Amino acid sequence: MEAKSKAETEGTAIQSLPHMWPIYIQPPKLGMFRQPLRLFQKESVDQGETTPRLKEDDLLSSSLEGRKSFWGRLGFGRKASSQNVISKQEECLKELEELKFEIQKCQFERDEFYQILDLYIYDNWDHRLDVELPILQSEHEMRMMAMQMMTSSISEAMERYKELIQVNSSYRIRHSQLLREQTQLKNNIQILLNEKRELLVEQTERPASSVEAKRLCEEAGMNICVPSAKEQQV
Repeated sequence: MEAKSKAETEGTAIQSLPHMWPIYIQPPKLGMFRQPLRLFQKESVDQGETTPRLKEDDLLSSSLEGRKSFWGRLGFGRKASSQNVISKQEECLKELEELKFEIQKCQFERDEFYQILDLYIYDNWDHRLDVELPILQSEHEMRMMAMQMMTSSISEAMERYKELIQVNSSYRIRHSQLLREQTQLKNNIQILLNEKRELLVEQTERPASSVEAKRLCEEAGMNICVPSAKEQQV
């Protein structure tokens, strides 16, 4: 029982190792865990228990797997921590490069501002006014003339637009009149076509009546000619 309690205390001590050991401690040797297992096996045999060889092998394999998983987790923690450190260093380097770029940009802008100030700073302000004021006045006059020309062109365009609106309205009225005339002409054409059909029908019926009238005329002529011949004979 004492050996068993000793093994349990050693197991708890091994489980608490990841929180207690620093990263640079080397893992223990495999032989240091064999003695508690042998003591545990001997105590179980003394008490009348039958512990086969397979059970010992299972215990040894489980202890070995536990130690391997522990040291694997410890190595994974080292790798993860090293990767985190590397990623943080890369982020810091990126931020440093960005800051350097911003500093260079600010320096360029500062140099440009200095150049502008050097151009506009003179000792003799009266001379500057005498030189620049007429130029500014002439530019102002030219811009005012351009604005007046623009306003006049805009007014002319508005007048032209009004004229075009009137012309468009007159064309619209004329177009509506022409449409009405067109419809009237279509109706007249339809009436004339109907009259033409009626005349064609009449012309087809007229030859029969003319033949009959001709026959009647011939009979009347014969009746007229016969009495005159009789009178001549008498």
